[in-house]
Amino acid sequence: MKSRLLAPLLLLLPFVLHSQYKPWFNMFNFAYGAKARAMGNAFTAVADDLTAAFWNPAGLVSGRGPEFYLGYKSTAQDHDYELQDRRVAGDTRLYNYNFDSRLSQIDFFAISAPFTLLRRPAALAMGYYRYIPYGFKGTTREVITSLNGLWPPRRTVTGFAGAEGFDVLSFSLALRPGRFFAAGVTLQQFFNSGRLHVFSDLDGFQAHSDLTESVRGRNVIVGALLTPFRWLQLGAAWHAGLRSRFDSTRLSWEVDSQGEESNEMEESCQARVIIPEHYAAGLLLRPFSWLALSADYSVIEWDNAFIEEYYGLPRLPYPQLNSWRLPQEQGRNLRLGCEARLPVGGRVLSLRGGWSRESQLYTDRYGDPVRLFGVSAGAGWEFSRHMLLEVAYQRQKADYVEDGYFGLKAEVPTHFRGNVFFLALTYRFGHVFGE
Repeated sequence: MKSRLLAPLLLLLPFVLHSQYKPWFNMFNFAYGAKARAMGNAFTAVADDLTAAFWNPAGLVSGRGPEFYLGYKSTAQDHDYELQDRRVAGDTRLYNYNFDSRLSQIDFFAISAPFTLLRRPAALAMGYYRYIPYGFKGTTREVITSLNGLWPPRRTVTGFAGAEGFDVLSFSLALRPGRFFAAGVTLQQFFNSGRLHVFSDLDGFQAHSDLTESVRGRNVIVGALLTPFRWLQLGAAWHAGLRSRFDSTRLSWEVDSQGEESNEMEESCQARVIIPEHYAAGLLLRPFSWLALSADYSVIEWDNAFIEEYYGLPRLPYPQLNSWRLPQEQGRNLRLGCEARLPVGGRVLSLRGGWSRESQLYTDRYGDPVRLFGVSAGAGWEFSRHMLLEVAYQRQKADYVEDGYFGLKAEVPTHFRGNVFFLALTYRFGHVFGE
């Protein structure tokens, strides 16, 4: 991936900075909430907190009173590319590259209210969450050296810092028309803009690029829960795709060694974007009253995601925004989770764990899906009679092979490592958790 883009980057930096240095394009899956993350994101059939507005809106009807939910996320990602070498006449050249990024933000905010509709339990909820964040901050480092010291090392350091992103304001309605069945729908209204600043040191001068982008539009999430037995619950959810206008403004300039700015250029475009559909199915088993086991399988149709007329370019894969040698692939995700609820001092301590295997939207050099493996753990604790505090941690990794920098025939083992920390606070206005 990096090797296919690096040479054009050095020549056309202001044009391709945006597509090269958005780290969420590398490892990208939709996931919200501390409990869901702690259970490996196997949450479609669980959906028992306010993040159900995204996972499966049918789960909102399980609430026992008005609720408030606030979630915070901190993410760290590191990409390591193994050292590459190339023998030339009288010398051996070495190439080293690595990439890291960090993101911290409010992850999810929601409030809900239960009511009755036609004498059946129902619930309304309103939420806010960031659909595609731009707030990553990070650095890439590239070094080309001569093993025999015939010429000094060439170093390129690129930094990026973003803010905000594409946000969603959600409105949800859930209803339980029968004892064993619940259904729900969420309307997602997209708004807000993402901003990204990228700068790179290149042989005595700096290249800068400022990008502001926005998406406007709305789509729906439809979910259902079926509980044929007390020990079994089945869940399904469908996230509609989105066809929307995509507004972008890009400002680029250079700064020489004396600090003088030059070659300033501003461009804008009104492109069209297609965000893919997303399907999920899950089950929840309760072999004991204190133990829950969950499993999920989901598909994100990245091969049907495109952006059109982006700065005059033809239809391109989205969100990669590049003409890659291999097309985007469907993301297929398998996730497993568990939760044990233990009485401690008159309250309930929930211990959680999970495992996940998530296919990314791009492939390795052989056309095989890049798979991201994750293990997670977390806990929930009744901080007071009405308040629940939850934490979660997930460790992610992926190892795959990319094309080499010195030639497409070369193989470069690539290693991704990610650490995700979640913190969530739930407040119930009307009832206590033990009821």
